[in-house]
Amino acid sequence: MKKMVNLYLYLLVVCILGSCQTSDWNKREDIDKGEVGFITDLDDKRILIKGTYYKVNNHTYIQDQHGLNLDFSDLEVGMKVKPWHRGGVTESFPGKAEAELILVLTDEESLAEQRAVTAALDHVSEAESQRFIVLEVTHLPSEHVYTIEMMNRSNMDSSFMVIVEDVTGEILYLK
Repeated sequence: MKKMVNLYLYLLVVCILGSCQTSDWNKREDIDKGEVGFITDLDDKRILIKGTYYKVNNHTYIQDQHGLNLDFSDLEVGMKVKPWHRGGVTESFPGKAEAELILVLTDEESLAEQRAVTAALDHVSEAESQRFIVLEVTHLPSEHVYTIEMMNRSNMDSSFMVIVEDVTGEILYLK
């Protein structure tokens, strides 16, 4: 009888421990924050931000910074965004990642930067197929300009600067 009780107790412990396996939910990869940047390409449910294409799927959240849900169709080239992705970014250039959240920045400063970036992109684009990456945007309020460092994806050897007047959006300098 004692052996039978021990056997049942042993089987009960095995069943309990066996049910403690991690579920698929716990195995999901961590969410990582990508670099804040500007959308410079939108195609086929992909968003180019700096040097990474973020793939948007049915599980991707797209919101503005006030929590308002947006659709992929609401996104525009030039918007300033904070991307989050699940899993790593591929080592290719541009990198590739699965977007978990695209947060569109809508504060006054971000919208002003968006206008400057859009003006710069419009000015340098010679063909619909050209793709650019915005590396850095700096506002110089004392000079009333934005300096925008950009790179053409087809010529990654060097970057160039575009200087945009901060009120009118006029291109003052391209080097």
